[in-house]
Amino acid sequence: MKLQKHLFLLAALTFCSQLLFAQLDNLSNMSAEWMRMSSRNAAMDATDIVVYNPAGITSMSNGLHINLGNQSLFRNPSHKYDFGMGQGEQKFQQDGADLFLPNLYAAYKTDKWALFGGMFVSGGGATMNYPEGSITTDMIAMQSLMAAQGAYAETKNQHLKASSYYMTTTMGMAFKANKHFSFAVAGRYLSAKNKTEAGMVLTSSPFGLDDVPMELNTTDNATGWAAVMSMNVKANEAINLSVRYETNVKLDFKTKQTKDDYGVTTDGAMNRRDLPAVLAVGAGFKVTQKLSALVDYNYYFQKQADWGKSTMVTEEKSWSSMAGNAATYAMGFQYAMTDRFIMSFGGAYSDFAYADKAGYYTRLGSFEVVPDDNYNLNCGFAFKLMKNLTINAGYMHTFYNQETIKALNVQPLDVDVTVNNSLNAFALGVDLNF
Repeated sequence: MKLQKHLFLLAALTFCSQLLFAQLDNLSNMSAEWMRMSSRNAAMDATDIVVYNPAGITSMSNGLHINLGNQSLFRNPSHKYDFGMGQGEQKFQQDGADLFLPNLYAAYKTDKWALFGGMFVSGGGATMNYPEGSITTDMIAMQSLMAAQGAYAETKNQHLKASSYYMTTTMGMAFKANKHFSFAVAGRYLSAKNKTEAGMVLTSSPFGLDDVPMELNTTDNATGWAAVMSMNVKANEAINLSVRYETNVKLDFKTKQTKDDYGVTTDGAMNRRDLPAVLAVGAGFKVTQKLSALVDYNYYFQKQADWGKSTMVTEEKSWSSMAGNAATYAMGFQYAMTDRFIMSFGGAYSDFAYADKAGYYTRLGSFEVVPDDNYNLNCGFAFKLMKNLTINAGYMHTFYNQETIKALNVQPLDVDVTVNNSLNAFALGVDLNF
């Protein structure tokens, strides 16, 4: 059975997998070192600075440096609402965990020059999983029953699952101009994949019709290039400063249709979701021989990115203009307990600065993911197991405020959705030098 293509909610569903991570499109958690202190923009002590402070690589020791790590994410987004149609309050919560978010970085430094590269996830990195349905599947169910024109009275077995991974490869070169200034340039290649699976069963036909299972299974792929420019300023032995700029990544996603019982997707269709440009600034301070501090500021130029336009609000607007630009503020500390053991802790605040939050939340998948302001606290340690081998372990907890948002895409129904979220993450990594 095919339903009519005016089911615009289902068409929008094909894009919901692009908003998966609990913070921003651009990830900042890209190493175990970051996970243990939440601030790495001005760091110079491990190979993960390939992504955080590539110009700072020239201050590391001569030779080969390798960094390998993995993170496991346990996200808890939830939402509740009442459509006022006799169902009562509905509540749904994310199920499952994302156990693998790996990274690999390498650098070779000799005197004033360094070459570096890496493979990591720069966006997405998680799976949205609602095996018993969500507000999105509920809205789709309402539209599906309306389109069935009385042939079916109910739906059952609603489910929604979507994943997003922006696999990124980077290669670049760093140069130390003098004892104070270092510079780096790099290129990045992104291969992004968003996968969506959703479905339900039309049931309780007053005409005795058989139940009708309906599934949507699509994969959207895109590739893109970016440039990275970095400068490190070693003011003196106690103060280090850095700045990094990553260009916008143009991503045109192409839909591969595996199954579509709704008849709302087109195999080969294109949709746009750029990865925004980033300006990252950092400062490092050696407070004492044992205590050091790092401060980060990241600014995300989301309004300059092309995310397509919304037709679900009264006035057509671009998704990126409703989102507005975003920023993160972070600070971390580490203390050398011994020559081989370092304790660290830190925290950060992510400011989404929405221009139109209710309008942006008409993008299906937003209530399930809860992309909103949050605080994170981090802690962990680094242990030098051998002269050339350091183990890093980190833990992060992210806090969100419970909030109520108007669901504009179910108008004329007047529905408020209460959203909440939290995140626990663990990371383990090794840093080697030869």
